Amino acid sequence: MVNVFRYLDYREFLEDFYREKKMLNPHFSFQVFAAAAGFRSKSFIKLVIDGKKNLTSASMEKINRALKLADKPFSYFKDCVEFNQANTLQLRNFYFEKLLSYNKRSNARVMLQDQYDFYVKWYHNTVRELACARNFKGDFEMLGRMIRPAISARKARQSVELLEKLGLIRRTGAGGYAQSDAIITTGPEVRSLAVQNFHQQNLFIAGQSIETVPSSEREISCLVLGLSAEGADRIKGEIQKFQARLLKIAEHEKSVHRVYHCNFQLFPTSEPINDTR
Repeated sequence: MVNVFRYLDYREFLEDFYREKKMLNPHFSFQVFAAAAGFRSKSFIKLVIDGKKNLTSASMEKINRALKLADKPFSYFKDCVEFNQANTLQLRNFYFEKLLSYNKRSNARVMLQDQYDFYVKWYHNTVRELACARNFKGDFEMLGRMIRPAISARKARQSVELLEKLGLIRRTGAGGYAQSDAIITTGPEVRSLAVQNFHQQNLFIAGQSIETVPSSEREISCLVLGLSAEGADRIKGEIQKFQARLLKIAEHEKSVHRVYHCNFQLFPTSEPINDTR
């Protein structure tokens, strides 16, 4: 039986539900699925799974005629739909927190929350670099002060504990920390949400740096360009190539003096211009 609580993407749940039914009964089809739910269109559920249609409150109720989810699983399913279909970051955050609240004791849910927390807070990667510096021996107040903007000793300690829990750093025999090569395996829905939050926070602290960081220690500039769609794609490609070159420079550093965030933004500030000439 497909367990809805294992999913953060309701479309994946519906697809796996369909596959399971099809495996148990070769005659089960999208037409049968739609008819059991009371939809007139036999292709509606397939279009939903493919991301070409969304579910409304009414269609969620109808589809449960076929799913037959009990109260709590159906409540989770509805929140999952709202999470996937939310069109603002605020709403996506709201429904993500609701989804996490259904089974707080689950080891999988705890790990999911930890992984999300790592992605969503801008300072965790900075803490990871600083905690593995040679002079850090557990002074979390000093660690918090070394971050710009500074964070509290409590947040610094929690960050180190989270990094340890996720296997991203490990204790050394000398009383310090070293980086590990662990990989965060959060699914795409969580990564997408967390990355949105991360970029929003990062843009905020970048704005603050104009006033808090001397110009000699930063590089902030802006170009205003008139581009075709093809030109915009070429520039995105050049940014990605430049990012790769910067990563190579960082990989060959022998010692770290400071931790930097290097942001790139390319976004439209006008509606498409229709050439009527």
